Amino acid sequence: MSGACCTSCSSGGLTIASSSDPSTADRTVVISGALSATPSAGAQVVLWREKAGQSSFHQLATSTTGSSGAYAFTLKRGTVMADQAFYVASGTLRSGTLEQEVRALVGLSSSARTITAGQAVSLTGHVAPSHAGERVLIEQRRAGTWHVIARPRLSKGSSYSMSHRFAHSGKSELRAVLPLDARNVASASSAVTLIVKP
Repeated sequence: MSGACCTSCSSGGLTIASSSDPSTADRTVVISGALSATPSAGAQVVLWREKAGQSSFHQLATSTTGSSGAYAFTLKRGTVMADQAFYVASGTLRSGTLEQEVRALVGLSSSARTITAGQAVSLTGHVAPSHAGERVLIEQRRAGTWHVIARPRLSKGSSYSMSHRFAHSGKSELRAVLPLDARNVASASSAVTLIVKP
């Protein structure tokens, strides 16, 4: 993808903006903007998209401007799963290019929340969209800093499962991280807290 803009872009009287950038996979994203050229009401606006890994834009949807020249496209859940770029066109006008970054959905679950030091606990999770074959980082927070304690590989189903033993007692905060790649920006799960008893 090329021609990056930030959360909003303006070019030649036609603007484009995203409701959330970066957004999260499988969440609704609204692409909106306005046409300032005359006449601005009732004009057709075409949304073009280039997905990560593609080398050209493809028409995605069409809309019509309202009385003030504004337009909006609501991209439903499942439409924006990975990084992509958008622009809109109306007649001879074209907006700037909007680079939409997308966080993957990263899960982390523990087989127990309270364990004894030295006891094995099972850590599992799933990543969407699929990043099969890649590794996720299991990180533990110590002294305010995240440290990698394991690097499980995602299965064909984009899931992982591993066992880990905590040698020291106390509260242990964990998270799973999918590093930045060609499809998604760096993404992290919600933190999971374990209580490790002596």
